[in-house]
Amino acid sequence: MRAGSVERLRAIIAARARRIFDAERDVDHTGGYRPAPVRRAAVLVSIVGGEESPQLLLFERTLEVADHKGEICFPGGSIEQSDVDPVSAALREAKEELGIDPADVTVLGCLDDVHAVNSNYVITPVVGHIETMPALVPDSTEVARPIVISVADLSAPGAWTLERIKIAGVIREFEAHRIDGGLIWGATARILRSFLAIWKEAQA
Repeated sequence: MRAGSVERLRAIIAARARRIFDAERDVDHTGGYRPAPVRRAAVLVSIVGGEESPQLLLFERTLEVADHKGEICFPGGSIEQSDVDPVSAALREAKEELGIDPADVTVLGCLDDVHAVNSNYVITPVVGHIETMPALVPDSTEVARPIVISVADLSAPGAWTLERIKIAGVIREFEAHRIDGGLIWGATARILRSFLAIWKEAQA
């Protein structure tokens, strides 16, 4: 990705009125108020490589983690008291989970907060750029397998479908993307769709 494209993406993100979740104000998609208190988290949406074939880094969670077992997600996690802000939390977690050096990440800004209803996490997506694919060092307690996916594949016609998933005994439909035997859905899918809309604008 050329420096000009990085700056264009940064400018678009900065110019947006970012939606910041307010537990007292916001209601979920069923119309009910969210339980309090919500838990705050941050994830790193890392764009890796050049403009010709940029990729994104995600991973499949192990079955040993507390929440979202076996799901595909971005590196990230809870915002701790020691974290200065969501950016520092996302970079710290990406280092812990995949071995990504924060010094290799050019932070471009944050996307809209996303609420993961089942776990009651409010997630701040932090967008960053990494020049070349880092040597990943997955944490075996959290990471079942790293997943690298191209922006082109996620943007292709038919890349997203409606999938029926049972949650708490109820079948619901979610927009999702199938990859290597896994399924990207829920909060991660919503973050990706938000990012792809901005990416498309940056390439226009």
